Amino acid sequence: MPKDIHQRDTAQQRSSRLLLAMGIIVLLGALAYFVLTLVVNRRTPASPDTHYTAENGISVYYESAVWPVCEMTEDATLGRALELASAQSSDDANYQVVLFQKGTKDTYEDFIGQSEKELKQAYGVIKPRKVNLTVEGAAVEAVRCDIRTYYAVLATITYDSGDVVYVSALTKLASISDIVNLVESVSLS
Repeated sequence: MPKDIHQRDTAQQRSSRLLLAMGIIVLLGALAYFVLTLVVNRRTPASPDTHYTAENGISVYYESAVWPVCEMTEDATLGRALELASAQSSDDANYQVVLFQKGTKDTYEDFIGQSEKELKQAYGVIKPRKVNLTVEGAAVEAVRCDIRTYYAVLATITYDSGDVVYVSALTKLASISDIVNLVESVSLS
């Protein structure tokens, strides 16, 4: 009988140590996840070196090293839009593209909702999350949609004048800082 009690006591101590070790591993994993999330989503300050005013009246300050392509384009969905891209081709591993369209509140009934619906139809599961963006002199509504290995950023920038800038962006990068910095530099001329 005393031997039985000793074996149970030893087994309980071993179980307690294992449970404690498992708890520590789970906490370390959660801490690592938290740190990695902060690192990936940190805001990188912009260092714009170029100013461009498009024919649609949208002005943007941007880093030419990050956005070597800056031109007016004809998009099938958005129509005439200002395009900034990180490369000429989407085959680039770090490809990013941002389209800016100028319109009014009546141009789209619900730009972000419509765009989310189209993305969901095209890609299946998307995970939209609100993004806090600030544009001087305007109200901004923005979301980030996680689409497999891509991130889409959709935004409406509404000015007091009634003009609205509709933003559609896509990136393969885990950080959307370049896009956020670009969108926050937009103004109307």
